[in-house]
Amino acid sequence: MKKYLILIPILIFVAGVIMFYLNKNIEIKKAESKLTSLKELSYELEMMFKNHNSIIADKDMSVNSDEVTLSGLKLEQSIQNYLNVLNATSYDRLYRLSKNIKVKAKALAFIYEDIKTDRAIINNAIIWSVNNYEGYMRSKGSLSHEDKVYLTYLFKATINNSYKGIVNLKSVSHTDALNVYLITIHNKQENLKKLYQDIKYNDITKDVNEIVLFTFKTLDELRSQTDVIIKNLLIGSTFLLLFALGVYARAIKSLSETRKLKNELSEFVDALDESAIVSKSDLFGKITYVNDKFCEISGYTRKELIGQSHSLIRHPDMPAGLFKRLWSTIESNKVFKGTVKNRKKDGGEYFVETTIIPIHDEDGKIDEYLSVRYDVTNYHSEFLHDDKRSGSRGL
Repeated sequence: MKKYLILIPILIFVAGVIMFYLNKNIEIKKAESKLTSLKELSYELEMMFKNHNSIIADKDMSVNSDEVTLSGLKLEQSIQNYLNVLNATSYDRLYRLSKNIKVKAKALAFIYEDIKTDRAIINNAIIWSVNNYEGYMRSKGSLSHEDKVYLTYLFKATINNSYKGIVNLKSVSHTDALNVYLITIHNKQENLKKLYQDIKYNDITKDVNEIVLFTFKTLDELRSQTDVIIKNLLIGSTFLLLFALGVYARAIKSLSETRKLKNELSEFVDALDESAIVSKSDLFGKITYVNDKFCEISGYTRKELIGQSHSLIRHPDMPAGLFKRLWSTIESNKVFKGTVKNRKKDGGEYFVETTIIPIHDEDGKIDEYLSVRYDVTNYHSEFLHDDKRSGSRGL
């Protein structure tokens, strides 16, 4: 019973670490969810902004006023929703960018309204000019040839929005109404060019792109935090396991206690089955036991694995030197620890943090080997590279 007392503080510590991880992971997942949603909204807003600008910049003015108004309302609502999401985050950088977008959005609202007004004036003036141009030119016999040429050129330039060659606009007597309409069209068209430049100056996509870059960077940082927490949890669990096994090993002083320890270790392995990838092998590396997690990650059934060498799952990329060191360690009655790259049944690969412990018989001789592994495929960054020669055995 006393032997089990050492497990109590270990279990309490492990439980505390797991609770810390779960709470931290919940916080990270919430932040990831908000940032992912923000990233998607950023793309939507950018497309809507470009689409609206394309509509109001339609040179042929074929888009009617209702469509322009509806597009503007959708964009305004989208920007407001976007700002609400930004303000719900706790990042200073996003808060500053949201203020920039808010200022630009306010300026854009006035610019869009001016564009709608100028477009309406231009449309009405063009309709009037087209309908009355021929009649004006026929009825004004007093016009000089120069004035007629000027009005003809101005009319065509106005309708086509092309003023090459016109240096100064002038008033022509006896044609005040037509002249005024043509000059109005020209002035409004020139004003539209300025308004379109103002849109570029208040382009919110620059800020939106900064936000997208920020979300990518922050998401990577959050995922890195998760990786570090999980890796530390795995390492801590392995050290605790080794500590517990060391306590048991020091408690063994007789052959009867050795037999008892072996039984207790079997029970301990059963407990490990719930959280780790576990296997046993004989002195030659032949598999004598695997748990469900071993089958799950390797893709092999228990029937396919029992009696086979561990080299069945060894990846050809693994250096032979590592396995020579592994066998030298465990055959010297020592514990081996290291990262191993394995191959699945379907040819896929995975990495495991491996601890191999020699198990003794009643005479104190090594009887078998217990391997405890943790899947670190997502967090493994590098491993030692030795020669690529294959060994005869592998764990």
